Amino acid sequence: MYGAVMVTTSIPLISDRFTPPAAFAAYAQAAAASGVVDELLVWDQMTNFWPRQLWTAENAPLAALLPDIDSYADAYALSAYVLAAAPNLGITISTDAIRRGPAEVFQTMLTLQNMTSGQVTVMMGAGEAKQVTPYGWKRSEGLGRLEDQLQNFHALWDSTAPVDRTGNFWNLKKAWMGSARGARPHLWALGGGPKLLDLATSHSDGIAGIVPSVFPTPAAFKASVDDLKKSLADKGRDPEAFGFGLWFMAAVHEDEEVIRKALRGKLLRYMAGIAGRVEMAAWTREGITPPMPEDWHYAVKLRPVEWSDTEIEEFLDRITDEIVDRSYVQGTPEQVAAEVQTYVDAGATWVSVCDLMPLVLEPEDAQQALGRNIEICRRLKGN
Repeated sequence: MYGAVMVTTSIPLISDRFTPPAAFAAYAQAAAASGVVDELLVWDQMTNFWPRQLWTAENAPLAALLPDIDSYADAYALSAYVLAAAPNLGITISTDAIRRGPAEVFQTMLTLQNMTSGQVTVMMGAGEAKQVTPYGWKRSEGLGRLEDQLQNFHALWDSTAPVDRTGNFWNLKKAWMGSARGARPHLWALGGGPKLLDLATSHSDGIAGIVPSVFPTPAAFKASVDDLKKSLADKGRDPEAFGFGLWFMAAVHEDEEVIRKALRGKLLRYMAGIAGRVEMAAWTREGITPPMPEDWHYAVKLRPVEWSDTEIEEFLDRITDEIVDRSYVQGTPEQVAAEVQTYVDAGATWVSVCDLMPLVLEPEDAQQALGRNIEICRRLKGN
């Protein structure tokens, strides 16, 4: 049964600097008008996951119209733009703790929250090498900076006077950002690992992960939820006030053969190898030889701009059809909604189906992806 537990629905807004911004405003308005989409998910990316050599018309018909998929729009600026067009829509921005300081993030979050009657959430991880290393940041500082971000957010929000605080990387010295307070934006943790989970249950409003990359089954997700709720209770926090979010790496289409063809193509095959399981050792536990060494993690190791043609082809050859098939939630909107619902029943309070099919469909078919995602949300809302 759909809608047994009310869940916050979010759909990705995949932005670039080639597309006229008015198209993103229209996308936001269509999502808001549906009545079943609560939020847009905007990715704060510097570059995409795929090596540039794979973005060809042979692999993706859209490449004939879009010169590259690395020219991302700034997530915060675009969020403000679309909120002006759809002020009742919530916004979730996924980012890292490294590239912006706590005071700047705090100011932007409060500004965006004032622009909407919905909820503004920032999901913050410890960083990806491809986002930080080429631009002069150190990915190894991610967890320490995440701790600063979470603690400084609370210090600034709760302050009625200038704040002094010593952090790992950012120190506040008589930091005062005024007394204006409206609705409170939320700051969630994004990712996994013992240290990040401890920071999340100590300081964040929620945590998000990926299906099936981290949680291949609802039972695995429920076990994590139960553990985190126990940790929250042990720390004197209310487990029911904490959010549990899931992104679903998905392939959505009405035609099973179209999905099968897409999954056998290079773009979706590559993504399965990179992030079908974010821990390569997870493939070994499932009885499958991983395409990378067991200690390889995309967040730490992946820098796609540096990959050679030979490295790309050798990597693709190591990714089996079984790996690809296990890496995506796939099917019709109805089938995908049914699978997402099992995770809602297991404890998810926020969900976003991240459909990769538009990358490899003919442009006219790709334009139907918004309608497919709205249909998924409609079923999750029980409408």
